[in-house]
Parts: sequence; C-alpha cells; structure tokens
Amino acid sequence: MKRIRFFQTVQWKVVILYLLLILIAMQVIGAYFIRATESYYLNNFNETLNTQANLLAVNVEKYLEEENIPREDIDNLIHNLFALRNADVQLLDQNGIVLTTTEENKAFIGQKNTRAEINMALLGTRNESIQYNPETRQRVKVLALPIKKGTKILGVLYMVASMEEVYHTMRQINGIFATGTVLALLLTAALGIVLSRTITTPVKEITRQATAMVGGDFNGQVRIYSEDEIGQLGETFNLLTRKLKQALSQTEAEKEKLSSILTNMTDGVIAADGNHNIILVNKPAQRILGVGYKKVLGKNLYEVLAIPGEEEWDFLFKENGSMLMDMNVDGEERLIRFSFTVLKSRGEEEKSGIIAVLQDVTEQEAMEKERKEFVANVSHELRTPLTTLKSYLEALEEGVIDDPALSRRFLRVLLNETDRMTRLVTDLLQLSRYDAGQYMLDLQPLSVHELLQDVSERFALRSQQEKIALRLDLPVDSLPLVKADRDNIIQVLDNLISNSMKYSNENTTVVIRAHKEENAVRIEIIDEGMGIRRRDLDRIFERFYRVDKARSRSAGGTGLGLSIARQIVLVHGGTIEIDSEWQKGTRVSFTLPLYGENEDEA
Repeated sequence: MKRIRFFQTVQWKVVILYLLLILIAMQVIGAYFIRATESYYLNNFNETLNTQANLLAVNVEKYLEEENIPREDIDNLIHNLFALRNADVQLLDQNGIVLTTTEENKAFIGQKNTRAEINMALLGTRNESIQYNPETRQRVKVLALPIKKGTKILGVLYMVASMEEVYHTMRQINGIFATGTVLALLLTAALGIVLSRTITTPVKEITRQATAMVGGDFNGQVRIYSEDEIGQLGETFNLLTRKLKQALSQTEAEKEKLSSILTNMTDGVIAADGNHNIILVNKPAQRILGVGYKKVLGKNLYEVLAIPGEEEWDFLFKENGSMLMDMNVDGEERLIRFSFTVLKSRGEEEKSGIIAVLQDVTEQEAMEKERKEFVANVSHELRTPLTTLKSYLEALEEGVIDDPALSRRFLRVLLNETDRMTRLVTDLLQLSRYDAGQYMLDLQPLSVHELLQDVSERFALRSQQEKIALRLDLPVDSLPLVKADRDNIIQVLDNLISNSMKYSNENTTVVIRAHKEENAVRIEIIDEGMGIRRRDLDRIFERFYRVDKARSRSAGGTGLGLSIARQIVLVHGGTIEIDSEWQKGTRVSFTLPLYGENEDEA
C-alpha cells in the first residue's frame, strides 16, 4: 500500500482546518473589537479634549474682554481647570500673541504664533487635526478653538495633546488579543489532534485490516474505541470481514470441488469466453488433444479443435450440438466426440461463452462394434444347428422315421447338433460370468510338473489316433509351485492343446514346455501346424473369431475357446500370448504367478 505523508493525513487536515477556523474567527472578532475599542478611546479622548477646551474658552472669555489682561489670573485659571495629561495649552489674543502656556518653555509668551491652525481660528474657524510630532515621534491631537464674543474674535485657545497613551493602550490590547489568539490556536491544535485521533485511529485500524484482507488474511478484527458512528462502522467492518471470509471459504471449497471434478473427469472440458478464446482446459482434454495447458490457453477454439467449416461451427454453437471426429493423438487414430454448450449472458451486449466436452469414444465405439458382431455371431452360430435340427426333424416327420437305418443316422446328427448348441451356450455363460466378475476360483498351490503330466496323459490316446506326436519338455530341476485353480487351468490347457492338434497335420509334433521366469512360470504349447496369418493375430482372442471357419465348424468348435482361455489366465493374474508363422506353426504361451514363499519347493 502507498505510504501517506504526514501532511496528507486526515489528522493533519482536521487540525489545520480547526486552526484556520479559529484563526479566521479570531481575526474577524479581533478586527471588529480593535476597531470598536480604538473608536471608543479616540472618541473619549476627543470628547475630553473638547470639553476641556470649551470649559477654558468660557472661563477665559471675560479676561480677554479687558484691555489689561491679568496674566496671573489667566495662568491660575488654565492650570486649575485644565486636567488633561500630556497636553499643552496656549492662550493667544486676537492678534495671535501668546498670552500664556502650560509648556515648560515660557519663551513663547509674548511672541506671535503663526501656525495655520491658529490663523484659521483667528478667522473664526474651529480647526482640529491629528499630526505627527517629529521631535517626540508621537501622534498628537491639535485643536485651535476661537474664543468669540458674539461675532468678535477675542482670542484663540491652542491645544496640543499627545495621543500616545491612547495608542499605547491599543497596543496593549492588541498584544493581549494576539496572546489570546496564540493560546486559542495552541489549545485548538491540541483539541484538534485529540479529536482527529478519535476519527483517524479507527480509520487506520480499518485501513490496516483492509490491507491485511487484500493480502488474504481475514483473521484480524478492528478494535472498537467507541459506540458512536465510527464504532458502528468498525463493527460493521468486522461483520463484513467475517461474512467475506465465509464467502471466500465457500468459494474456495466450491472451486476445489470444481477443480477436483474437472481433474478426475474422464471427459475433457474446454471453456472459452465470448470471443471463443480458451480460458480453461482440464487434464483429460489436454491428454485427448495431445497438447499442453500453456500452449492452448488464450488461443481460439476454432484453431485448437480444427473443426472445418464455419457453417458447421455455427450449427454446433447455435444448436448446442455434438459431432464425431477422427483425430491423431500421439500417433494413434482416436475417435473423439465433441459436445458444445453455449452459455448465454443476460446482457444483450455481452457475448456468450462456450463449454466444449471432449469424449474419447474409441473404446466405446469398438465395444459397440464388438457387441454387434457378437450378437450377429451368436445368432449365426445358433441359427446353423437350429436349421439343421429343423431340416432333419421335418425329414423324420415326412417318413424317414420309418427307415430304421436312416432314422438312426438322422438322430445321431440331431444329437451332435444339440451337443454343439449346449457347448455354445455353456461357453457363453462362462464368458458372461467372467465379464460380470461372478467367477469363483479355488486358488491352491499347484505343481506344474504334475499338472502337465496329467494333461499329456489325457491327450496321449488322441495323439495316437490323429498320428500327432505329443512331447512334454520340462526342465530337469523341479518347477516352483504356482497359485492357480486346477480345474480352470486344465480347461485352458485342453483348449490350447486341442487347437494345436486340430490345426496340425499328421506326423507332426506338439510340444508342451514350461520354465520359470522372474515371478511366474511360463507354459508354452508349440505345434507345427498350418499357423496363423499375421493379419489374424490381433483378433485371435476375439469371440467367435476363426482363422479357418469351415474347418473349425466341422471340428465342432464354438469359436470361444481362446477367449475363455484368455479370461481364465487374466483372472489368475497372468498373461497369454500367441506367436505364429503361416504354414510353419504356432506357439501359445501363458504365465501363472508363483505361490508365495513356497516357490522353491518341488
């Protein structure tokens, strides 16, 4: 936060404002008071001076009428009647000759005073003025009062009174007023500081807490100093802090929930603003598009999704539509579904936002395709024996049943087709249990040596009949025990060995081999049969998939044997692989996990 200088603070402004108010008030009051006081003292001085002058003029009038003026009587009269301090009086006759004076210097007596004020008074005009005495450097009041007897000028009373005492009194009053003003300003400054602090201290507290809130700290509280409006403001601010903390906590919780949802979604989500610029991309969307977050943030949605055609865009955005696109992600062709939702704002001028949901439906479409193929295959596999059954039953109904030899042959065919359908339904039920996770395994320590020897003995007779050599290739050292369900593993071996012998020619060899790997035992069935083309290897474990359909059906196969074998091996925690070369033979291998601490036992 920007630091505020002291002279820019509210406290300083309040103090200055109060000082200015007091100063202006004192100046206005002082100017009026001093002007009134000065007028009062001057008027009082003038009235006193005029009163003294008039009193003297009246009393000396009778003396001036006489031809022989008794000087001693006039001096006594003037000294006794004139009571004004710092004032000098001269009494002049009608010719302007000084008759007497109160000044210490008596040299003026008997001389003519030619001052202008006296000349005007001799003409009968009263004259008074304020003048500056250069000798004493003081202001004096000069009064020239004519003494008349009717219209006859008998003489002039000339008075010079010092006004210094009046102005000295005014200076004292000004000093007292100035001192009072200074004291008032100091007291006002002190009170202003105290008053401003009552305002600024809570404001500083609120500012400090607001600054802490900007930094993310909502735990502080503003101290309440009073119960007035500022105290109520502090309480309201504390309430606001608590409410804001709760709101932010709820927002953070919702944000965390939304972030967790977006992160853990399997679908990709892209959010764009009204200008179609990307503002959010979650990790699944980054993975689906094969791009980084920083690489697409802020870019246009048109460019990132690379959907061709403006008409297509307009349709998708206006109708909240969806579309499927083939995209190359990390070198692999994937089928992506784009679903768009337009977020419309209430304001007419504000542009809308866009939410794009990306779904990788490659596996989903593949499963849908597989499901359709599975239904078609099941229907086809069931329709063939059912057609055969119907044909033979119709033949029996039409009279073949009367031929014992032919009817018995027809019944054998019917029994074989029934067994075929039974095997098909049994295999489908077994696969459905594995798909639903409803299988039950009796996992026990199992000796691979004993298991393979038992299986090879079971196929010994068949191998002789089909003139195919069955050889058991086991290591000299005993193999460790594996953890498996014996019946299920026997079913796997039966399917694999049966397929090897089924697709092998006479005078060839089928080898059953086993060896220990790091954490498992690998069992291999190797034949020298017709082999499998490379294009068929990827689909060999699909249900109802046959390399040689005609031969498989003629041999009574359902096309589910390898699928069942694969499911059994996977639920045991193992792996199964097929490696084949056309017209040279096939090697099928699978692994079984070792049985815990007993892996070294025979």
